[in-house]
Order: sequence, then structure tokens, then C-alpha cells
Amino acid sequence: MFRKNAVLAVAGISILGVLAAPATAAPAKVTGAYDTGTDAVATITQAYLTSHPDLTPAKARAAAQAQTAGEDLKAEISKQWKSFGGGWFDPYTASYHLAVTSASAGKSLAAIGASKGVKVDTPLVARSLDQLNAEAEALRNGTSALAKAAAGNVGIDVKTNQVVAAVPAAARRAELSQAGVSVVNSPNTAVQADACTDRANCDDFLAAGLILRNGTGQHWCSLGFTARNANNQRITLTAGHCSTGIGEVWSNGTATIRTVGSVSGRIDAGVSDVTRIVSTNAFYDGVNSGKIYIGPGSATAPVKGKSFFLVNDVACLSASYTNPARAGNPCATVTNTSDAGTRGMVRIDGYDACGGDSGGGWYWLAPSGNRWATALHSRSNTGCNVANGTSWASPLTAFYSDLTYEVS
Repeated sequence: MFRKNAVLAVAGISILGVLAAPATAAPAKVTGAYDTGTDAVATITQAYLTSHPDLTPAKARAAAQAQTAGEDLKAEISKQWKSFGGGWFDPYTASYHLAVTSASAGKSLAAIGASKGVKVDTPLVARSLDQLNAEAEALRNGTSALAKAAAGNVGIDVKTNQVVAAVPAAARRAELSQAGVSVVNSPNTAVQADACTDRANCDDFLAAGLILRNGTGQHWCSLGFTARNANNQRITLTAGHCSTGIGEVWSNGTATIRTVGSVSGRIDAGVSDVTRIVSTNAFYDGVNSGKIYIGPGSATAPVKGKSFFLVNDVACLSASYTNPARAGNPCATVTNTSDAGTRGMVRIDGYDACGGDSGGGWYWLAPSGNRWATALHSRSNTGCNVANGTSWASPLTAFYSDLTYEVS
């Protein structure tokens, strides 16, 4: 899905990528929140002021400070994942809402909140997030009238514990109803896959945000995160739509200065948009990865580990293809962890990524300053740095469970 004077429109979505055509216009300047590696609470506060302009600065800062409980809560959720039904943070009341299928799981989460002085509500729901994801994926790949009308645009509403199918308004009809599924109008938002060309840069280590190119120099994307497989091979991740197939060789820079490796797996369907590259270059064997580019040059921050998003988490993107000299990574707010309007992907409002950012690493910024690998950038509004824009990402929890993500 790369631009070659072609646009593919599916269910009201424009999917646009880029082949070798240098950019001619500088992106518009968009104000917002940026992670510069210093004051995480201030960055989270600014992200909330951007996404929720009716919040006062004091309320926004209180919301940011309340998220100090987030790391402990997510650690406990990971231990009891089978009982987790999805969750969200309310910046207006500085409280967490974590749906569970087990009363005991709810009690342990509420106790963590109490120990941190943060309100945690734990509503009991019928279906776990794993069950909802399985039902959503079955509908994306199904053959029913509703599956055909949704054309893969199926997500989850964690607040109602329902699968959501987005259907063009003209196609809505009574026989599309299905038990346990909410049918909504497709938003018909113009979206493009953020693959691109043209940037002279390479580096001596593999970190989130590094520019990658395929062997022919046609497709330019960004590095998400690195991981290890069961054989302890280093795996470099980027977006699935960036790759043309298994065996394709990828490198960094504008020429094959340093080969990274070849593609061993690729998924571009449903919520998953990922390419896995086996890092075969011996140069990287002793190089420490598990890093995130956080500004110009070689400035990086460590990856704390792998995590997941809750609604209203602050997400930051390490990908800066069109503006590599920018100080800090753009941050915005997660408004949907499974957006039915775009294949069930994570929706981040407040930042529109640019061509070449596909595959870049979205991470959860905690008030402690820890940065947790969470998703790979997939697509955004048509254009670059559109004001009040939207980006979509593929969550790491959706694919390749055999991988152990590198930290530093």
C-alpha cells in the first residue's frame, strides 16, 4: 500500500503510501505535547490540555499526577489478564475504570488504587478483553452480512463491553443486527498509511524511530521496537504494509550502508500491521537495543518493557521522518483502544503522523518517566501534521506472542 499514483478506498477509508518521491513542502507547525526526556508529568499535563481543552491546567496536572498508580495497576492487570475486560482513565475525575470478570481481580486493583490515593472503579462485566478481541476478529474474518458490510472495520467499546462494527450509513439495515455487537455508522475519515521516502540518516544501533528502507530503496518506514525470539535472535519490527514480502532485505539510511536483516514474517490484516525482520547483521550482535529515539542526533531513552494502552493514556511516538531535528517526541491521548472505524486499531487523537512514520514505536509515558513499548504506528489522517489530527496504531498485544521485547 504505497503511493504509485494510486489510492485504495475501502469502507470510507483512503489508504495511501509513498514510493520514491521526495517531499517538497515542510509540514505545518502543530502545537501540542512533546516528550523531551525531562518532566514526564508536565508532558502528560500538556497532552491532556491539548486533547481536553475544557480542563483547567490544575485539573490536567492532577490527572497526570493520578496516573502514578498506572504502572502498578497495569502490572496487576498483566498477572490477571484473563479477568481483564478493558479499561479507561477519566482525566476529569482523575480516576481509573478497570472492567473485570472476577470480583477478586477487582478487589486487588481497587486496593492498589487505595494505596496510591487514586480512585479505581472495577465494574463486573460478562466478557474479558480476550473474549471481545476473539469475537471481533471472528467478525472481521467472517462471511455474514454484517461482516461483509463492515469490511474488516470492527472494534471494541470497553465502556459497554461490546464488539462494535462500523458500517457505511447507506448500507445500514435491520438484518445486519447481531447479538453482542453494536452497529455504528462508518466515520468515512480519510486515512493514509504513513510509509514514505527521502531522509539521509543511519545509526550504529537499533532504536525505536530509526529510519528503515527496503533493499530497493522504494519503501521508507520507521523502526518500532526490537525483541528476541525463542532462539534468541534479534527481531526488528516495523509496519506490515511497509514490506512487500518474506525474504525482503531491509537496512537503515538512504543506501545499504548497514543491512539490518530480512523479513521473516508479515501481517497486514485486522488490528495487526507488523513486519518482523531477523537482524542477521553481525554488527548488531553486541549492540544494546531496547532504546527509543527521543530527539535529534543519537539522544535516546530506555524502554522499560512491553505494556498496553487504556483509554485516555498519554501515548508518544518515536518516529520523525519529516522532521528529524525536532526536539522531543509528539504525545497525544488514546481515545479508543479498538476503533471500529479503522480495523480495530488503537486510536490516538491530537497528533497526525507523517509519511515515513509507519512502523514507528508508540509508547506509554508514565508519570515516573518510564517509557513502555505499546504499539506500532500504522496510519493517520491524510496529509502531514494536520491540526487536531488522528493516528492509528497496531498494539503489540495483538501479534507475535513469542517475542520478548528488549529493554535497556
